[in-house]
Amino acid sequence: MTDLYDAAVALVVAGLSIGFTMLWLRHLSRLHRQRMDQLLALREALHEDLLGTLVLHQRTLAQLGLVSMDWRGNWYGSPVFTRMGPPIPAIVHGATTDARGQRRFDDRVLCQSFQFDDISLDFRIGLKGLRGERHLFAVQAAEVLFAMLQGALAARQLALVAAVSQRARIGVFLQHDMRNLAQWVQLVAEDFAAAQDDQTLMVRARRLRSNAALAANKAERMAKALLNPTWQPSLSAPLTSQEDPESALMLDLDEHIRQAGELHQVEIELEGGAWLQWDEQALATVLDNVLGNVSTLSRERMLPARCRVRVIEEGHDIVVHFETPQLPLEIPLDKLFEPWATSGSVNKGLGMYQARRQALQAGGNLCAEPLGQGVRITLRMPCKNS
Repeated sequence: MTDLYDAAVALVVAGLSIGFTMLWLRHLSRLHRQRMDQLLALREALHEDLLGTLVLHQRTLAQLGLVSMDWRGNWYGSPVFTRMGPPIPAIVHGATTDARGQRRFDDRVLCQSFQFDDISLDFRIGLKGLRGERHLFAVQAAEVLFAMLQGALAARQLALVAAVSQRARIGVFLQHDMRNLAQWVQLVAEDFAAAQDDQTLMVRARRLRSNAALAANKAERMAKALLNPTWQPSLSAPLTSQEDPESALMLDLDEHIRQAGELHQVEIELEGGAWLQWDEQALATVLDNVLGNVSTLSRERMLPARCRVRVIEEGHDIVVHFETPQLPLEIPLDKLFEPWATSGSVNKGLGMYQARRQALQAGGNLCAEPLGQGVRITLRMPCKNS
């Protein structure tokens, strides 16, 4: 009987021990999950200020078992070194490398290196003094932290590449505006220099006054682009995906074509006309490039700057033909919309390439075909409300 009693007591004690152990493990699991949630919550802060966030949340990292941490390296050209917690030995014997490429030093130090264009950092995390489940949880937390650091640095690099690309893109279109404005100034100067009497001067002055508003608008957009680093695409830049196509204005093609002709001093022979709802930015870019090229080529060849423009409606589209049969190109027609090709003898650029890209982004199209000695450039626009 005594033996049975002792066995029953032993079973009860074992059961209670197992129960308390399970409760303790459950408590540790909940505690670790809460702390891991705190670590994951630092993700956005790491993207904004990676090194500063680590220092600011040192207590959170220590609660995860990461009581010792240091990093050294190069941060955008500046040497950096930071240590949090007790110092980690400079040399630890018994170094090994795991399957993920992380160096382990007797499971007491975890190391990870990060290399990007302008960033080179070596991180070390010390786990000295941790045993059992605390050591296991700390190793997991360190691996999660390394993954978050890698993601934050990669996101920073991608954002930098995107920003540089956007600035380069803005620069390309800004150069296009500058070229058009410089061409307009050159035309005005030639006009006034060629005037021989007061009556001719007065005619040129009236024409200058009628074009001054358009030129001032271009100059204003250029000034904003140069002074504001967050400048968004203007009338010479492509339509962005965030812009609402429903916000497109009702455009009078007759007015826009004649204004562009006056600005570039091209005589327009206009046939037809239409109102339609389309992207004004894309239309301005197409007119600037097409008529600007007509003006430049005509003056290079000592020919009258003249362009026949026909506006017709085809089904659900408004089609605008720009025809210059008397004005031969100096490049093959299939290279007209090629980047850095040119329709003249100088100024290799992206003008016609930009014009076609903007027309496509606005739902239209821009193409070219031979006509006489010259070319016919066709702009096709969907007439949503024409």
